[in-house]
Order: sequence, then C-alpha cells, then structure tokens
Amino acid sequence: MTTAAPLTAHRLRDLLAALLALVTGAFLAWHHPLGPGAALLLFAAVAALIFLRPAWSLLIVPALLPVIDLAPWTGWLSFAESDLLILAAAGGGYLRAVTDGPVKEQPTRMSRLLAGLALLFALSLMISLGRGFADAGGFHFGWYQGYDGPMNSIRIGKSFFLALLWLPLLHRQFADPACQADRRLAWGLALGLGSAALAALWERLAFADLLNFSSDYRSTALFWEMHVGGAALDGWLLLTAPFAVYALRHARTASGHVLAAGLLILAAYAALTTFSRGVYLALLIALPLLAWQTRRPVARPGKQPEQAAWPLLRWALALPLLAVMAGLVFAGGGYRGLLAWLGVLAVTLLMPQALRGIAKRQLAAGIALGLIGGGGLALLAGFLPKGPYGLYIVLFAAAFFLLWRRPAVLADSRRIFAVAVWFALGLAAAAVAAYWGGGDALSGMLIALTLTLALGLAALFTVRPAWPQGIRWQASFLSAALAVSAAVAVFAGGGYMGGRFSTSSHDLAGRFDHWQLSAALLQKPLDLWFGKGLGRYPANYFFAAPDSKFPGAYQLLRDGENAWLSLAAPWHPMSFGDIFRVSQRLPFDANGPFVVALRIRPKTDVRLHVEVCEKHLLYVAGCVTGRAGVKAGSNWQNLTIPLAGPLLGGGPWYAPRFRMFSLGVSNVSGIADIDDIILSGPGGELLLNNGDFSDDMRRWFFSSDHDHLPWHAKNIFINVLFDQGVLGLAAFLLLVITTLWRLNLGQTRRHELAPYLSAAIVGFLAVGMFDSVIDAPRLAWLFYTLIFLAFILGAAVKSYGKSARGM
Repeated sequence: MTTAAPLTAHRLRDLLAALLALVTGAFLAWHHPLGPGAALLLFAAVAALIFLRPAWSLLIVPALLPVIDLAPWTGWLSFAESDLLILAAAGGGYLRAVTDGPVKEQPTRMSRLLAGLALLFALSLMISLGRGFADAGGFHFGWYQGYDGPMNSIRIGKSFFLALLWLPLLHRQFADPACQADRRLAWGLALGLGSAALAALWERLAFADLLNFSSDYRSTALFWEMHVGGAALDGWLLLTAPFAVYALRHARTASGHVLAAGLLILAAYAALTTFSRGVYLALLIALPLLAWQTRRPVARPGKQPEQAAWPLLRWALALPLLAVMAGLVFAGGGYRGLLAWLGVLAVTLLMPQALRGIAKRQLAAGIALGLIGGGGLALLAGFLPKGPYGLYIVLFAAAFFLLWRRPAVLADSRRIFAVAVWFALGLAAAAVAAYWGGGDALSGMLIALTLTLALGLAALFTVRPAWPQGIRWQASFLSAALAVSAAVAVFAGGGYMGGRFSTSSHDLAGRFDHWQLSAALLQKPLDLWFGKGLGRYPANYFFAAPDSKFPGAYQLLRDGENAWLSLAAPWHPMSFGDIFRVSQRLPFDANGPFVVALRIRPKTDVRLHVEVCEKHLLYVAGCVTGRAGVKAGSNWQNLTIPLAGPLLGGGPWYAPRFRMFSLGVSNVSGIADIDDIILSGPGGELLLNNGDFSDDMRRWFFSSDHDHLPWHAKNIFINVLFDQGVLGLAAFLLLVITTLWRLNLGQTRRHELAPYLSAAIVGFLAVGMFDSVIDAPRLAWLFYTLIFLAFILGAAVKSYGKSARGM
C-alpha cells in the first residue's frame, strides 16, 4: 500500500500555481467569443497533454504562438488564444510538478539576481498598471474594450507576469538533463519561426504574388497586432531566427538538416517580404554577432565539439561574391536563371570530395565530354517546348543520383561521367537563362558559371579542403546563398524596396519628430518618473497630437439596453487606405451581390463607406464598395446601400483569401452613430453576427490601414519610458543589460544556447529601435521568457561545473 507524497513547500507552491493557471485559463475559455465549449475542451486537452509530457511544452507553445490568435474573428483585444495556450501549458506543467516533486538529478538554485531584477521590474509594472487604470478614468472590466480603455493596461502588462509564471517550470526543465530542454526549446522556437514564415508565404500567395517585389504589399503573417501597423512579425523573426540556426547546426539526422534549412529559407523569404529596413538592419547586426560567437563553439560537458566551420574572413569574401554572381544571373535570367545557377552551385559544393585525387587526364576527358555532349543536348532542347527546363532537370537528377549517398570518393569508372554531368549541367543552366531572357541573359550567366566552375576545379587540387565537406555545412552555405539571391531579387526585381531606401533619411527625421512628441506627452513630474500608465499611449496621443494626425476612432455607447457604434473619421484628407474601419470576417464562400442595411444618426454631414473586400489585415486584393452621403441630424435614419464592383475571385485553392466586411466614415472629421447593421447576400442570407452590438464588440475588429504612428511610440525604450517612466526604464535597462552581460561576458556564455539567446535579444532590441515591439503581448512574453532563460542557463552552467569538479 502506497501513501500520498507529503505536501511540501515546493509542492504547495506548484499546486497554487497550477490552480491559478487552470482557473484563469478555464474562465477565459468559457467566455471565448466563438465557442466556449470547444475552447474549454481544447484548453483541457492541452493541459492534459503537458501533464503527461511536460517537456513537449517547449515545442508546442513556441511553435503555435505566432499562428493561434483569432482576434479578427473574435473581437478580443485584451485577451487572446495565446494566453490560453500559455496558461494551459503552465497548468499542466505545474500539476505534473506536484506529482513528481523536486528534480533531484541536478539541483540548482534560482538566481537571486534574477529574483531581485524581476521583483524590481514587476513593482514598476504594478505601479504603471494602477496609473493606467487611473488615466482611463478608473478600472472597469470588459471583454471587448479598445486601446483607450483600462483593459489595455491589462493587455500590455500580462506578458511579463505570464513569463514569470513560466519561470519555475523552465528552471525545472533545464535542471533535468533527461528533459533535453535546450534542444527542445531551440527546435520549438525554430518551428515557431517556420509557422510564422509559412503564414507569410500563404499571405503572399493569396494576396500578392510569390515573386512580385514591386508591390507595396508587406507581409504581416497572422500577427493581428499589426492591424494598426507595428513590427510584430519583424520582432518574431528576430527572436526566433537564431534558434533555427541552432537547429541546423545541431541536427542529428538528414531529415533534421533538411527541415532546419527549409525553415531558414522560409524565414529569409518572410523577412525579405516585410520590406522592413529595421528587419534588414537587425539581421545585419544579429547574424554576424551569432557567427562571431559560434566561430569556436564550446561544447557542454560530455559532448564533442562541433566540426570547425569556415573562418569569418572567408564568409566575408564569399557572401559579396555570391551577391555579385546572383546579380549577374538575375539581371537577364530572372528567377529561373537564378535557380538554375544555384543548382550548379549545389553540385559544385559536392564535387571536391567526390573527385579528390582525380587524374588530370580524366578531368580533361570529363570536361570535354560534358561540353560537347551538353552543348549538343542544349541545342536540341532549344527546338522543344520548354526543352531547356527539361534538360536541366534530367541532368540535375543525374548529378543527384551520382552523388547522393556517395562513398567518400567516387570510383574511377564514375569520375569522368560525374565531371561530364557537372559541366553539362552548367551549359543547361546557360540554356535556361537564354530561353527565359534571350541572348542578353547569357553574358551574366556565363560569367557566374565560369566563376563557380573555376572555383570548383581549383578546390579539387588544394592540399586542404577549400570548404568543409559535411552535409551540415553545405546545407548552411546553400541556405546563405539562397538568402543572398533572394535579397538580390528583392532589390533588383522591384522598385518598392529601392524607393523605401531612397526615403530613409526623410523617414528617420519623421521618426525623430515622433519620438520627441511622444516624450513630450510626459508633462507632469509623476508622469516623467512613473509614466502615464501601461497601454495609455494611443489615448494620450489622440488628445495631445495635432489635428492633422488624428487617425479616427470608435466607441460603443449605450442607452439602457440599447447599444450602438459611434464612429469618427480621421481629421485629415483621406485616400482609400486612410479610412478608419470597423470590420468583421465573413465566410470564405460569401458571394455577392451584397446589400447593406443599417440605421445611422450623423452628428455631422457624413459620407459613409461600406465594403466587402478580399483582405487579410491591411491590404486588399479586390473589393465591392458602396457609399452614401447623409446630412447631420438628431434622429436615426434607415439606410440601404448596394455594393458594386467586380466579382471577388477568392484566390487560388491552395491559398484562399479571407473576406471582410468593413465600414467607415470617409469625409474629414465626420462623426456618426451606427446601429443594426445587416449584410445580406444574393439569396437574402444574413452574413454578419452581432450587427446590433447587443453583445458589445464581439466579432468586430478595427484597423487603421495607413495611419500607424498614433498607435505606437515606435521605439521600445520610448515606449517603456512613456508607460513606466524613468524609474521603469531604468529597471528595464538594468534587466536587459545584465542579461546581455551574462550571455556575452559572464559564466553563462559557456552554455551552448548562450550565443543564440544573445543574438535573439540583440536582434529584437535592434528592431525595437524603430518600433514598440513589446506592445504585442505574445512577443513581449517570449522576450521576457528568453531574458529569464539567460539567468537559468547561468545556474545550469554552474551546476555542470560542480558536477565536473566532483568527478
């Protein structure tokens, strides 16, 4: 007969934490706007899964975090599905900790320095939370409050405390060697990078075009927080990209290498299609820092060091050379020529090891056979429809067959054939470029091919290998080459990015003006020392900013049981994208013709704009629209507006487009009350939920497609200063600087995750120099979690050191 484990102080703490997480999460799930029962069931399922497999939380939470939120469908702003995910994982993890008791294998104490810094910053947050409630006119709870309500203070402040809730669980998992927490977390973050990048890829396929870099469509992925601009996707990419590099370098299988390389390629595409100068700058800071810190990797005790990689000087020479060759190819051969050259580059990387020791006579014979045979095949392929493409695919497959799962060195009988296929593939690549771009494309392609093949030939006869022959390094090099080629394509293949860089100095001057205006909002001594309050930036900006910068606003008003929407237009002239919109998602199959019926009480003369658009967040692919002018009056008026325009296409089957109904006031300074909105389809079916606003703003969502400055301080440090004052900024800087010191100069730098953590935090802060990235709660949660992790790694390093000395 067994007896129950005693309820020690540790178990009591874990039990209370589990109850806090589970009760809070269940309460939120039960009030989910789309389906309380389903939300509660999923919440319980995640909690149960993490109870059974606690370490899986390190994979599941980061992987799902960028794609799980449904604010455009629910109308929730203060809470999100990511909160439910974090709480469910915490609840399940703490319950398991109650049953298992303390970890005994590697006892480590929580850092006292971390406890002190966290307490200091938490105290600042609590003061700013109270000041935020006071600035909003007092606290009152609401499920659907906007950014001007007191619940916005909860929205901004919750991230740090949710990270604190996770801290003991992280400490527990990293203290248990069997958990392999470092590897699991790195892969979880790499998968989170991949899920965000896949969302960006879907968005480009659905609403723009995969290779259209002239459009001003900037990727937002599924970060709804960007409905008023911001850099949520940018910050996420910088926080997670270093861990995909970790996954690539530490992958144990070929499939792991392929997966990690694919994640990095997807991430490179997502980063490029943000068209964000801040992202590009942050990557130029974070990735070289990571390369420098991992030039001589330090293995954890009990592990063998990694194979030595290329020196930084060689990378510094190789990357510009790759960019030059990619530019020569892309100028005439376009994307097809670029891909063909990259295939030749991939084969070239494999040849030195496969052909090492080849006789010059064999090499000459293979080159002659490849040039003669490849040239003849290329001429014949020119007479066939898309023949050069087919020839290239056949030759690339032949090279793959020869080299895949090859012995260290090819047998003599296969060397001549391998050289012939190699050079014939080069000629086929030239034929692809000529087929696509004509004779003008040949010169650039031939120069790039000559350089590539010449370097490959030279590498056959060097005393030492010219580059590492491991598949891991070659996958990394090809990923870098693909990223460089994509960057060249973005800048050379479209004018939009070039235009953005041409206005950089003007935009930076405007950003400085905005920072000065933001800091000037702190007019009282208490504001300066303690801040205006968490989440109070938009509300204060609206009252203090010049009239020309007011972006529009909405408010839900009530008279007894009746509720209606009050909608105010911007105070400046508007284009289509400047209209302040209140919107609702529609089903994918919603088709027109559409008719809108509503009641309106205009406070001024207004021109009401209504639309159904194929739209994700900020940019439209197609719209049917309607407008109506209404004179000011004190009585409610009934209005019917048919929507006109081309039929909505729906997008390709593999990337369907979201559809959204929106309305706004399109004349300067117009104000109107709106109620009882009905959108009907061709059969009279009703397509909107909560059109009478009887359930607050449930299912409704707003956006400011072009006016972004009024919603953000546009600098992470200015943002903290505004919310928490000088004292809060000092606590924030102390926390961040101490973390970076430990990761780069302290004992923590010995941990294998330290360089990746350092690069992630530095990259995130670099993006934060030009945007308020911590006003997106799930980004702030991950940022604070990684900050805490730096202190946990220090404790782990100390523990490993003690274990080593005791052996």
